[in-house]
Amino acid sequence: MKRLALSSNQRNWIVFLGAASITATVSGLYLGAAGIRDATIGVTLRSSAHASFIVLLVIFVARPLRQMFRTPFTASLLRNRRLLGIAFAGIHFAHLGLIFYRDRHIADYSFSLIENALGGLIYLFIFLMFLTSFDATARALGARNWRILHKLGLYAILVAFLQTIVPDSREQVFSINGVLTLVAAVAIVIRLTAFLAKRQRA
Repeated sequence: MKRLALSSNQRNWIVFLGAASITATVSGLYLGAAGIRDATIGVTLRSSAHASFIVLLVIFVARPLRQMFRTPFTASLLRNRRLLGIAFAGIHFAHLGLIFYRDRHIADYSFSLIENALGGLIYLFIFLMFLTSFDATARALGARNWRILHKLGLYAILVAFLQTIVPDSREQVFSINGVLTLVAAVAIVIRLTAFLAKRQRA
């Protein structure tokens, strides 16, 4: 039987909904087992944020790794970078749902858009980057504007993440935040190395 080929837009929706569903399901299973409290919802929020940050770092180094290492793996990584961005958006869609769930079910927690203006700006970038990851919207935006939006958004989201995970005490250096900060530093070095190598060749 001949397999039906999916369009790029269909793949985008499958990845987005899949990433959001997996995040929501895992979070729901954990809350069902651990109980719904502020601390346990906080665990799901941190876990989904950490997972999305790892995906973001892979996106961040996809092109530099391809420039430095011409291998089938780096080619596949670069080719699927858009789908990784879609997955990132899906995880953060579920993450936002957990924030609203926390606001509704935890009496001592209240969400204020004014107090979380930076978070709102980052979600605006995520929404715009997701929206322009489809063929029609990408064409309507234009190649140059698309590159500006996605590069600006990538750096803005990375900086926002770093502000929240960089350890602010000696104890946190050996926590998951310390590990992610180290991985982020390696990713930045990879990107800088590729950039300098490209300038030298030019």
